[in-house]
Formats: sequence, C-alpha cells, structure tokens
Amino acid sequence: MVERIGQRFGDYLLVRLLGQGNFANVYLGEDASRQQVAIKVLHTELSREDVEQFLAQAETISQLDHPRIVRVLSYGVEGESPFLVMQYVPHGTLRQRHPRGTRLPITTVVSYVKQIAEALQYVHDQGLIHRDIKPHNMLLRADYEVMLSDFGIAVVAQSMGYRVQKVQDFEGTILYAAPEQVRGRPRIASDQYALGVVVYEWLCGNWPFEGTVEEIASQHTLSRPPSLCKRMPTISHAVEQVVFKTLAKEPDERFESIQEFAKALERASRQEQPDFQAKQPTPNPLSPLSYLPTKTLSSDENAPSQATLLAYAGHADRVVSLLWSPDGQRIASSSLDETVHIWDAAMGEKVLTYQGQSLQALAIAWAPNGECIASSGGLSSEKVQIWDAATGRNCTGHANYNGHTEQVLAIAWSPDGKLIASASEDATVQVWNVMTGRTICKYRGHSSAVKAVIWSPDGQHIASGSEDKTVHVWDATRGSNIFVYYAHHAKVNALAWSRGGTHIASASDDGTVQLWDAVTGRKAYSYSGHNGGVTAISWSPDGTRLASGSLDETVQVWNAITGSTIFTYSGHKDWVSSVSWSPDGRRVASGSWDKTVRVWEV
Repeated sequence: MVERIGQRFGDYLLVRLLGQGNFANVYLGEDASRQQVAIKVLHTELSREDVEQFLAQAETISQLDHPRIVRVLSYGVEGESPFLVMQYVPHGTLRQRHPRGTRLPITTVVSYVKQIAEALQYVHDQGLIHRDIKPHNMLLRADYEVMLSDFGIAVVAQSMGYRVQKVQDFEGTILYAAPEQVRGRPRIASDQYALGVVVYEWLCGNWPFEGTVEEIASQHTLSRPPSLCKRMPTISHAVEQVVFKTLAKEPDERFESIQEFAKALERASRQEQPDFQAKQPTPNPLSPLSYLPTKTLSSDENAPSQATLLAYAGHADRVVSLLWSPDGQRIASSSLDETVHIWDAAMGEKVLTYQGQSLQALAIAWAPNGECIASSGGLSSEKVQIWDAATGRNCTGHANYNGHTEQVLAIAWSPDGKLIASASEDATVQVWNVMTGRTICKYRGHSSAVKAVIWSPDGQHIASGSEDKTVHVWDATRGSNIFVYYAHHAKVNALAWSRGGTHIASASDDGTVQLWDAVTGRKAYSYSGHNGGVTAISWSPDGTRLASGSLDETVQVWNAITGSTIFTYSGHKDWVSSVSWSPDGRRVASGSWDKTVRVWEV
C-alpha cells in the first residue's frame, strides 16, 4: 500500500488512515482551518482519457443532497489517483455497532431499513445505483440516525464503464451482491437485493450464503436462501416472505421500489404470530428475591388500566429523557430540539424552557432537594451544567464540570445531593463534587460509551451500563471495581436499583430486562415481554413493580417478584425513550420519539 499520510489532496492534508477496502482507502483529512473531512482515495489509476469522464460523474454524485446521504464536498485527481472529499461522520458504522453474528429486534431492523430506503430512493430517482450496500457503508450521525455512504464504486463504475470480470473482484462485497451484479450487469433493483441480505443477516445473525467467493457467487445465482423462520422461530412468516421477495433471483420479481420494500417490511413486522411473545419468566429459586418487597398486588392493581391523563406535546423534536421532580409536582423533559422543558405534571402547562448551548439532546438529572437540575452542556454536550429549576439560571453555590472529552450521555446525583456521577461517550464515568467541581474519581473500566449510571440507595456504590454490553458495579469514591455483569448480548441502555439496594434491573438492546443480585451478580430472571430493544427501566417507589419502555413503542408494567406482565401501555406512535414513576407511585410518565410525553395512571 502506498504511504499517503502527510500528502495533500486538493486543499486537504491526509492526517490518518480511517479504513481500507478493495476499491479505496479512506483517510481523515484537514484543511487550513482544521475542518475535518473523510477523503476516499480510489485504488484505480485513471488515464488521461478517463479523467474527464470521472470528473463529470463525480460532479453528478456531488450534487446528491439528502439528509441521509454523506455529502461529497469536492473531488479531483492527484497524479493518476482519483479522490473524493466527503463529509466526516465520526460515530462509526452499523457494522461496528452491530458486529457479525448480532441479532436485532425486528423493530430496530424496520427503523434502519426505513432510513436507508429514504436515501436509496432518492439515489434511484436520480437514475443512480449505489452498488455496495452493506452495514459497513451505513454510518451513524451524532443523534444515531443512519446515513448512507460510499458512492465511490458507483463513480468509478460509471466513469470507466467498469464491469467485474472475475468473481474474486467482489471479495468483501460478494456476500451482499445480487445475481445480476455478480454477472456484471447491475440494476437499480440490485441495491434492493443487497439490502435484503443485510436484513436477513440482522434478523438471524448469519448471511444467507457462505463459503468461498466462487461458492457464494454461485449460491446467489442458483440457490434459495435458508428459511429465516427455521433459523429464528420468533420471526413471522410474513416477515420472511417480504425478505425473500427482495432476494428473488430475477430483478423484476422484487418490489417495484426500495420504498415499497421498506413499507412492506414495516407492515409485516406488525403481524404478530400467536406465539411471538416470549413466555413470562419465572424467578430463579436460588436468587434471594425474598429481599424484595413481598406486597401482594390487589385486583385493582392487576387491572389493565391505561388511562392517559395528559399528553405533553410542547417539544419540536423527539423526546430523549424525562424525570419527575422529587415532590411530584413537575416534570422535566429533554428533546432533540436542544431544550429542556419543565412543566406542570397535573395540567401539562409549561413553566420553563431551558435552552442549553449544546447541539445535542441534553442528559438531565433532578437534584434530590428539587431545587437544581444538572444537564449536559457545551457544543458537543461534553460538559455538565447545574441550573436553577425555577429560573433556568446557574444554581447558586454549585459548580459546572468540564472533565469529559466527549458527549455526556447520563447524569445521576448521589442520594445526599453532594456528588454527581456523569457517564460519557469517552467510556468513563466521573464522580465529582457539585459545590467545587472537583473530581473525586474517574472510572475507566468500560471499553465503550457508557449509556447509563445509577447510585445505590445508600450512596456507597455506582452501577454503570455500557455499549460494551456489560454493567459494572464499583465503589463510588475510590472507583474500585466490585464485579462486572456480563449476561447481556447487546448494549445496555438503562439501569434501576431496587429500593432496598439488593437488586439491579438492567435494560438492553437484546430485548430483555434482567433482574440480578447487586452484591453477587447472580441473575434472578430475564423479562422478555417486549418485541424489541428495551430503552428505559424504572422501579416503582414501593419496589413491587417495574415499568420498561421499548423500541416496540410500548411501556410494560410488570411484577418485580414474579416477572409477570401486569399491563401494556400502547399510547405512543414511535419508540419509547424514557420512563419514570411519579413519587407517589400512582402515575407513570413516558417519553417517545413521537415528540410527546404521556402521563398515565397505573
């Protein structure tokens, strides 16, 4: 490989290598103002005759302007090497987020497909073919929305009449290549086939075809994919039929458009089989669940009450988090509209709008005394700011915190209100004094972004959940690890500690909430009532029930002792992002990507 670090392509200096592929290498580049971009240097060398055609096609690609497409900012030829300068999206790919073998809930798959289909439909309407649809080319924005990248192959193919002459030329992409593309005659429908392979992989954790490059090419052309339902019995036949239609050998037998595929998949995902819901769990008899409250739920509490008391629709974008004030009179809700709203929990009337300086949704935490709120701040949300819940001004006698290097994702006050633990994308949890801003300790045990943090009721320990699929329990002041909980199979999104401090509930993208001993880590049971990743978890004040929110657009309330579902609240129209019990235990507030917060009685 030619060493290019330090070379200049156009107005940009190549700083470091970001990735390598069969057709191109991608570098981080910077211009004179230190603006960062991604520069794709294609391996193909162009003759003088090819340059003019390459530049014309690159100009066409640079005109693609869609919020779900990584923009081509400029292009050119350095020596004989063509290059494209693209928007830099630093939050990784869907392949990195969901490594090979990961099985995703159908609701997550549907969401991804809808976003990718928006981009591809736009591309197809311009008469272009992407030609390289795979998880590696699906990038994540800061708000975890998906963007489609890597039109480099399309540019080269169109500019030089490029045709694959050997099956080996597809190595790395052959797993997703349509039969007609293997034969060197790609069509717009080829992108639909490739996306169908991606969906197949997401649903069951395996590609439809495996083997050598030649064997996979032959199977794409001649063989029917193995049944999804046999590989994953929880997948409905309706979903399998939609996926198999995209994998038809003849392009004309697939859906008329990529958008039609996305709509069909969403419709099929809502056709639940009678046995689709997992069986309710039973507690492990060896686990000390006797330490949990043993109150017997009355018939009234078992009734499936779902009465919505009010729906707060004051936010202009998706609701990310919410909390009740300690006195139960107000609710604070944070949104992707970059504001925190404080509003009356009984009437839904807004009391205060806090406009932070961040370009991200704000993580929030209400002080135990109800006077102050801590929220993430700074342009990248890498800071923590403490402000007065009544006025929105800086809270007197409290310090802001600047110890993190990346976005703060979760904040928790200690029970006595003297310390804060803040969790970040920088893979640390930092404990600091709210009066002085002095760092008490930094916990560095996680290997990836920390999504959730919570204090034990006695304030001695902290539990933190991460995208590395683990929960760590550790000493709150020394930062020494007590143990690591490894039972989840996907990132951990939320945590709740039981009132007595004996158990922790952890919610994960693997579709479960797991209840386990906070001292030994021994699992009591897994709650698997949701049909999708679980995003939020909250313990009732009396310790007898849990409420969990999910990508399946529901909140489920269930018995903390037995794990049996009490009722399901289905008032939202999009993912449920946050759940919180009122201090009196009579109401639950749930926030959603449908831009609303709903308060309902339980």
